[in-house]
Formats: sequence, C-alpha cells, structure tokens
Amino acid sequence: MAADTEENIDNQLLTEVSSRVIGNLRRRADGRNDVESSIQEENLERRFRLAALRSERAELYHLRATREISNETLQKLLHDLDLMEALLIENQ
Repeated sequence: MAADTEENIDNQLLTEVSSRVIGNLRRRADGRNDVESSIQEENLERRFRLAALRSERAELYHLRATREISNETLQKLLHDLDLMEALLIENQ
C-alpha cells in the first residue's frame, strides 16, 4: 500500500474498494458465497448502477435545458454514459 499512497490514489476510492474487498472476504469466511447469491448480488448491483446512469442522464438533459452546460459538453458526457451503460449491459 505504500506505493499506492505515492500514486495519490483518491482516499474515498481507496476506502470504497477496501470495504468491498473486506465485505467479500467476510462473506466468503461465513460460507455465504455460493454462486446463486453472487449472481443475485451482481444483478442487483448492475440494476442500481443502470438506474443511477439513467438519473445522471436525465440531470444532464436538465442542465442543458437550463443552459448550465453547452451542447458540446452534453454530447461528451452522454457519450461517456453510453459507454458505461454498454459495459453494464454487456456483462449481463
């Protein structure tokens, strides 16, 4: 981890990833890491992420409608959302 701090990794990201890894290890240690449960967790997480992307997309359209962002910015951000959404859908 010492090398990670030198790379200026975002502390919030580090905390989130660490929590996820610890949670996975605890579930595995508790013997609850069966395949069906894992699949359900992944599907639920994917649905939450897709819902969040839809909300973000709606907010971007609102920002454009109120002229808080330019059309160029909207297009770039929508493209990024499209890529993230495609990755989530592809992994179903």
